[in-house]
Amino acid sequence: MPLRTDVYYRDLAGETVLRVGISEPPVDVWAVAQHFGLPVRATPLPDFFFGALIAEDGMPVAVLNSAKDQLRQRNALAHLLGHVLAVLDDPSLGYPRATGEHRVADVVAGELVAPAFLVTDQARKWFNDYRYLARLFAVPESEMLDRMKALGLIKDRGIYWDY
Repeated sequence: MPLRTDVYYRDLAGETVLRVGISEPPVDVWAVAQHFGLPVRATPLPDFFFGALIAEDGMPVAVLNSAKDQLRQRNALAHLLGHVLAVLDDPSLGYPRATGEHRVADVVAGELVAPAFLVTDQARKWFNDYRYLARLFAVPESEMLDRMKALGLIKDRGIYWDY
C-alpha cells in the first residue's frame, strides 16, 4: 500500500471536480456521485444517522438521512464520496467498516465541497470576502475563513474588516 498524504487526496478531489466539469460554486456533489454511477437514496432514519455506504449486489449505494437538512445531506454525501474515491484510487484501502478510520474521507470531502482552485478563483473575484464566499459555496463562514487561511488567501492577524 503506497503512502499517501492529505495533499494527494486533496488533489484527487480537485481533479475529480474538474473531471466532472464543475467550474463554478457551489459544487454539486450529487452530480459527482452521478458521474461515478453511485446511486444515492434518501430515506428517513434516526436522528443520529447522517449517511452510510451499503453494498447492493456488490456495488456501493449511498444512503442519506432525508430528515436532515440539505446542507447536512450534502456534507454526508461528500464524505461518502470521499470513501468511494479513495477506494477507486487504491482498492487496497477498502471501506472502513470496523476501524472507524475516516480521515481520508474527511479530507476528500472538504476538498469536494470547497476545492482550492475554485476558492482561490472566487476569492480573487470577490476581494477575499470570506462571508460572501461562504454563502457562494454554501458552507459556514468559520469554515470558509479557515479554508482561506489554509490556502494562504487570508493572513491570520485577528482583524477582519467589514465593508
